[in-house]
Amino acid sequence: MDATVTSLFIYPDSDSPAQELGTVEITSTGPEGNRSKKHAVHLVSAEEYVETHPKANIVLDVEPEVLASLVGSVVRVGACTLTVTRRPAQCAGVYADVLEPGEVAVDDRLLVAGPE
Repeated sequence: MDATVTSLFIYPDSDSPAQELGTVEITSTGPEGNRSKKHAVHLVSAEEYVETHPKANIVLDVEPEVLASLVGSVVRVGACTLTVTRRPAQCAGVYADVLEPGEVAVDDRLLVAGPE
């Protein structure tokens, strides 16, 4: 699969607008500076990204169906490793938990390690 990060966002407060970043440190609980959420990281396809909804952290240039097919897989983006856990009920993309914290930058490639 060939996918790269096109944008990175954090949402410091639930009512605050997104902050777009060139790089972000993904901690065990999600992007540094992001408000606390039930799911550590929210990934979405650039095709489905909308500025106000969903509040995605990592936007990728990948087909939405391909991203959805990664549920249950371990992926690496930049220096962090994630396990893709599920699709959101109310919005596009997928949620992921952090297996290995690390920095992610725009233009980093998404690598699929395989099923968890």
